[in-house]
Amino acid sequence: MCYRCLGITKLPGLVVAGYLASVLLGCGEYKSNNFSNYAEANESGIIERGWIPPFIPKSAYDINEQHRVDVDSIDVEFMFDPGDIGVFNSACTLLEENTYLCENSGYPVLIVVTGGNHAAIKSVQNGT
Repeated sequence: MCYRCLGITKLPGLVVAGYLASVLLGCGEYKSNNFSNYAEANESGIIERGWIPPFIPKSAYDINEQHRVDVDSIDVEFMFDPGDIGVFNSACTLLEENTYLCENSGYPVLIVVTGGNHAAIKSVQNGT
């Protein structure tokens, strides 16, 4: 289509500029990592950097984490030995059965345990 023929000369540039603005402003930079076990995650330095909380059980395996670089936001899922559930009890506040409120690097996170051996940790955003 000939935009100039229609008297529209700036439309393609505006479309590109709008797309770039939405990409740059609307989305944060996400990073993700997968680890076979706690030792592998720990060796990578990701626990020290706070992207995986230090209070996850040392028996954790099949660890998948995603975090936003521009804000303190984490999303971590892993499997663990059910006998290690006490780690959450000692490091966090039990809100209701299988749901804990914890602090990671000064920010609140929720842990939800399902099936007795699966945990999901998510940042609490805007008090929710």
